[in-house]
Amino acid sequence: TLKTGESLFLQGDEVRSICVLRDGWAFRYQCLEDGRRQIVDFVLPGDVLGIGPSPQMLYGVEALSPCTWITISRDSFFASLRQQPALSMKLVEMLSASQVRTFDQMTSLGRRTARERVAHLLLDLARRVRKSASDCEGVEITMPLMLSHIGDALGLATETVCRCLGELKRAGILIFAAGRLEIRDLEGLSDLVGMPIEIEDAEAS
Repeated sequence: TLKTGESLFLQGDEVRSICVLRDGWAFRYQCLEDGRRQIVDFVLPGDVLGIGPSPQMLYGVEALSPCTWITISRDSFFASLRQQPALSMKLVEMLSASQVRTFDQMTSLGRRTARERVAHLLLDLARRVRKSASDCEGVEITMPLMLSHIGDALGLATETVCRCLGELKRAGILIFAAGRLEIRDLEGLSDLVGMPIEIEDAEAS
């Protein structure tokens, strides 16, 4: 278990276990030598960490809320994959979804406006929590993020994130405050970020 702000491991650590988040929120990050931080992904329940050719981690992991983790030795995990094809296919699906998020992140950082970046991130997180984008409208979703976390994920100053959230609120699209998100206009939000409302089948996930 981890408390808010505690690290599962640090960038550069050697980790010989596969970690699965059972409860809570966390994030993966990389830091530059001068201390600047880039959040590369948010970790939600069911996400798997530590898979890779080397046990040395290229990123660190910090808890956004109290977290419970399941840890499995790398040898046992890979042995299970060889013995259970269904588990292997599920892992492929998870890694593919992670790759899609990475591509979206690159597009956001390179081409989307600040307001589009903020809107896209919040819609994507809401979809991951609710399993389907169509289930997000009019529902308050807990997201234990501070403005600094959004800024570090999107390459934006905290003041810019605050301004964008204000614009989205005045437009009647969404409200994000005190770690809670309410999407008021799902179609408008989807049009803004160019993300289809029906992204994935809830039963398939």
